[in-house]
Order: sequence, then structure tokens, then C-alpha cells
Amino acid sequence: MSGTEEFERFINWLEEVPLYGHKDGTRNMVLLMQRLRRRPDGTFPEEPVDAKVIHVAGTNGKGSCCAMLASVLQAAGSRVGLYTSPHLVDYCERIQVDGRPISHGDFARLGNVVKEEIGRMVADGFNHCTFFEILTAIAFLYFNEQKVDYIVLETGVGGRLDATNTIHHPLLTLITSISLDHTKVLGSTVEAIAGEKAGILRPGCPIVLSKNLPSVQQVVKDKAKDENCPYLYAGDVAAKADDDGTALTLSCHLSSSVENDGGRTASFTYQDLKVPLTGDYQIENVCAVLCCLYFLKQEGLDLKDPVIAEGLAGTRWPGRMQHLLRKGQPVLLDGAHNPSGASMLAGYLSRRYQDKNCTLVFSALAKKDLTGVLSPLRDCPAVKRVIFTCIDGQDSTDIFEDIWKQGNVKKPYRVVDRPLAALDLAVSEKPDLVICAGSLYLIGDLLKGMEYVQFS
Repeated sequence: MSGTEEFERFINWLEEVPLYGHKDGTRNMVLLMQRLRRRPDGTFPEEPVDAKVIHVAGTNGKGSCCAMLASVLQAAGSRVGLYTSPHLVDYCERIQVDGRPISHGDFARLGNVVKEEIGRMVADGFNHCTFFEILTAIAFLYFNEQKVDYIVLETGVGGRLDATNTIHHPLLTLITSISLDHTKVLGSTVEAIAGEKAGILRPGCPIVLSKNLPSVQQVVKDKAKDENCPYLYAGDVAAKADDDGTALTLSCHLSSSVENDGGRTASFTYQDLKVPLTGDYQIENVCAVLCCLYFLKQEGLDLKDPVIAEGLAGTRWPGRMQHLLRKGQPVLLDGAHNPSGASMLAGYLSRRYQDKNCTLVFSALAKKDLTGVLSPLRDCPAVKRVIFTCIDGQDSTDIFEDIWKQGNVKKPYRVVDRPLAALDLAVSEKPDLVICAGSLYLIGDLLKGMEYVQFS
């Protein structure tokens, strides 16, 4: 069997797992990694990975922060594993070392190791692991094989019961912006969700919190105090930024005491940091990353200013406020898959493209808060029209139309079933900007159709 055939066969099995995988807190993951890493004497290592871990949770901004942190660590000369989700085009995007995705061959090889062990677990009377637990196990095995120095580890949904939360001694934790999402699993208030995200904190481990509501700050600060964690709030960073439409140039300053850390003073100033990511929320993400780098310096990592500048400038994070050209026309891709993300995108468009003629290409999954995601984009003055399309085998365009018609200003809409055809129709009319938003599945379909991202 060829490597490609083996990969496709494994993916076919993996995509059937949600039918019979059973979530049981972190028990499945702990047991699976113990069995996979059993020592010759029958004992188990305490940690599922051999590297230093930066653990990242939150609602929005997790992936961008992870990408920036990994890029800076790599610029510092470290070998860096990066685990994120979801993927846009290929499952291998989720597991990277030094910016290179795991190969199809290694993914399938390690995946089959995990699959066989799960079969033995089930035969022994234990649960079948879930889809995300399997992917996380593959990542852990791969990072151990690759002997990475650091792992930047993004949670899936939540934190406290997440498959990644089997790390007992992370080097650092980061919680990004928190808003209402996955409420059926995490809770119906931002405070409840913050409590779930704060479940990744560990005794004595430094925690950085991105800019958040005061109620969220309180939840995380209380948890940090309980766990005796050095705490730094990135919302205190004073940041000025210029946005040329394709990148940010920031100047940042912080001088404040670190709570629960013996009164140490955290202080840094950076000038003219260039980041190839745009949008106000990316300013907040950069500030959070700089606070993380402050703590990493305290741990002895040699992070000189030129290294930090190089790493931030080299960040690559497709599909999130990504500017590109399609047939010579400007296109902006942004998942904006929850109400908070859609509102941030609408705010960016209102400021930068208020008097421009923009077309929105939109789709979203039916399980999402469709009104909350679509309404801010519908009401954005920069958006003059929309083309609705279908993703993941779902046709929710009737619902999209109903929400669109509720706007105070009547704007035209059309339906084109296939995402790439919808984009090309929008581009053919030569607006000032085409915005593609509503779901990372949509962005993935478009990037795949444009052959923008390829993997071996």
C-alpha cells in the first residue's frame, strides 16, 4: 500500500470515530498515553511529552498566539512543535515541527500505532478514544520522536477536561480572549467558560491572560491565586499600532508588578515590531505574546529584541485576517466563526473600508449562532452585498437569507452553491475588497480550491 493510500485509509477510519468514541474527562487520554509510553519495567512516565510545554486556551486568538510563539521560539534557535486545530486544508497542518507539517506517511504510521492501542484498550473494557484524543496522541508521539525542545500546545474545546490537559508541568500557560462559544459544553456565561479555560493552570506555573472583561479577569486571577501562579494581565500593555492593510507595526510598553510572585516587576518596551497579521484583535494577541516572552526570559530563554522581532515578522497563520489576491483582485480571508470574531472583523472593515465597495462571501455551520455571526457583517457599512454558499455538505442558505433580510438597510444577496465559484463571481465584479468569512471550513475549502496550501 502506498503512503497516500495508507493516509487516506487512516483518515477514513478517523472520520468515523465520532460515531463510537466516548469522552470521559481526561481519563481516556491519560490511559492511552500511559499504554503507548510504557517503559520496559512496566512503569509510566509522568508526562506524555518530553519537551517544555506552553499551553494555550481561549475562545478567540489561540491559534494566532500559538503561531507567533512558535515562530519566535524557532527564531531563537529552538526546535519547536506546534499543535493547533482545526486544520484548513489537510489534517497534517495540526501537527508541525519548525513550521513544517507532519508528513502523510508519519501521520498514518503513528495514527495506526494509536489505533491499534485503542483496539486493545476496548478489548480490555475501556472506552474508545475520541477524534480529538486520537489526534492529540499522534501529536505527542510525533513531538517525542522529533525530540523538540518546546511544544506550543493549543487546547481544543475548553481546557479543564481537554485532551491536552494531561500535561502536569507546563512551562507557561496563556488564556486568550474569552467569549460565548460552545455554550452547551462549557457553560452559558463568560465566567463559566473562563472557569473551564482556567482549568489548564498548574501550581506555580506562570499564567498570562489576554485582554478580557473584568469578570473574566477575576475568575482567572482567583484561580491563579489558588494555584500560586505568577500572573500577568496583557490588557495592561500600552500598545500603538499602524495597519497598512497587510501587516501591523506596533510599539508596546509594559511596567507593572506581577501578582503572587513576590512583587517582581515586569517591564518591557518594544518599538516598530512588524507582524504580518492585521486587525485590532491581533494587537491584543501580540501584547499577550510579549507577556509570555517576558516569562520565558525569566525561565532563562535567551530572547534578545532582534530575535523577537524576527520571529514575529516571520509568523504565518493562514485564514485569519489573511490578505491575498485572486485574479488580481484583493481578497480578505477570516474565519470569524463566532459572534465575537465576526464583530471584530466588522469593526475592522468599518474603520478601514467604511467608504469602500466590498462584497461578502459567507457560509457557516448550522450548529453555530448564525444570527450572532452574520448580523455584524450584514450591518457593517463597508459590506454592500453578499454571496451565500454551502460548506461541509450543509445548505443553510435559507437561514442566511432570513437573517440578512432583517437588516435595517436592504442589501442584495445571491446564492452560489460552491465556495470557489462564489468567490470567483465576487471577484469578477471587481469590488474594492472581497471578504470571505463565517467559518474556517469555508476558508479551508477556498484555500484548497486555490491550491494555496499544499502538504507532502
